[in-house]
Amino acid sequence: MPTIPRSIVTPVTLFLTTILVTLSGCAHTDRYGSPPVGAEPERAFRVTYVATLSELKPGAELDLWIPVPHDDAQQRITRLDWSGPLDGVKRSDPVHGNTMLHFSGAVTSPTMDFTVTYEVDRFRYAVDLQAFAVDAPESATWDLYLEPSSLAFANAQVEMEAATLNTGEAGTLAQGRRFYDHVLSSMSYDKQHSGWGRGSIEHACSVGKGNCTDFHSYFTALCLARGIPSRFQIGIYGKYDVVEGEYETGGYHCWAEFHVPGRGWVPVDISEADKDPAQAEFFFGSHTSNRVTLSTGRDLILAPPQAGPPLNFFIYPYAEVNGVPLPKEQVRKVSRWKDLPPS
Repeated sequence: MPTIPRSIVTPVTLFLTTILVTLSGCAHTDRYGSPPVGAEPERAFRVTYVATLSELKPGAELDLWIPVPHDDAQQRITRLDWSGPLDGVKRSDPVHGNTMLHFSGAVTSPTMDFTVTYEVDRFRYAVDLQAFAVDAPESATWDLYLEPSSLAFANAQVEMEAATLNTGEAGTLAQGRRFYDHVLSSMSYDKQHSGWGRGSIEHACSVGKGNCTDFHSYFTALCLARGIPSRFQIGIYGKYDVVEGEYETGGYHCWAEFHVPGRGWVPVDISEADKDPAQAEFFFGSHTSNRVTLSTGRDLILAPPQAGPPLNFFIYPYAEVNGVPLPKEQVRKVSRWKDLPPS
């Protein structure tokens, strides 16, 4: 079967997606904001994301989900194209508003490649910490971001640490800073051991090592213990400096935000602060622009819902054959990054 190219959205798809997300109680822009009007992006780039499925049985029924970015207050998606041996539809999950491509149909060959290309304008993300220092009245509720996941929750150790770190000082921002400093001093960026990368609070507490997933699971668990809304986000990460040409990126990067009542969301990137201590002040309240957010949340249900269990997080392609999850060894992702002039 020939490769089927598709571009971003048809009017009908856009209309139906908007209804689905709005009926869930909150549209993308309500959760994540909209790209700033008139602002110049700090970074513009193209990401080419290739999912390769192998050792497939022709004729079997395949479902494949690939995460794709959507507009928010930090990014504007200026292009989204995809191609592959099966037709794909852009969908949004009604809980977190994550967007994805869903490909379905009969397997056409033992190895199948699906390519997604998106171009992104990424904007400066830095909050005025002084303006966030005092909580303010707020009518919005953020219950979704007070729910634990199967691996990131407030266990007994986290509850004890959160209580100890709560010195009674007023202000959510001050509490968030104590949690940030605590994780930074308790964890080290280290992938030379087993168990890292799952975002397990038990692993983070007992081992004190891991990658960005483990750092930010620890932080969000502390926020949970004090009733502070927080959210875990994951995406593709490019080089800090703009470079010529295209290059292959690492697997992923993740970060977090916590919410100050009446003020808004505060970004943190604790694992990057650990790797570069000179930037520890910057990464509390700021994110660099060499990133694109692909999904938010943990224990995720896709759209349409997968037959398998909820996903711990959504950055890799996820596939099912005849309703059974395809083993990870048969799913490969490669992402390439190219810096562009700002649009």
